[in-house]
Amino acid sequence: MSNLTYKDLLLSFHEHLILIKVRFFGISDKYIFDDKYKFLKKYSLIKPSLKKSHKYCITDNGKMYIRYRRHSFWKFAIPVIISIIALFGGYDVYTNPLLKELLEAIALIVKNVMETLGIGL
Repeated sequence: MSNLTYKDLLLSFHEHLILIKVRFFGISDKYIFDDKYKFLKKYSLIKPSLKKSHKYCITDNGKMYIRYRRHSFWKFAIPVIISIIALFGGYDVYTNPLLKELLEAIALIVKNVMETLGIGL
């Protein structure tokens, strides 16, 4: 499985959450052979930790998978949010001053997130 990269993986939502949990807390040796953790070892997303005895930590492929998944989520979510805001504009909801300020604030936040992630419009 050494030819498999993080971009080729498609883990379920539950497996993705387990991978995030391992990133922050690690796994003890006694749990590594449970069925729900076998995919981590199979795809070499975890390795034995050198710092703490009897613990497994996430590998570089695991970190890159989490980063790739987060980036691809934002590449999907940002255009959807912009489209919803544009639909609100098409129905003249900007005449309500409170709603107009709220939508402008959301648009500013989305724009700043996109610039931070390096996604251009």
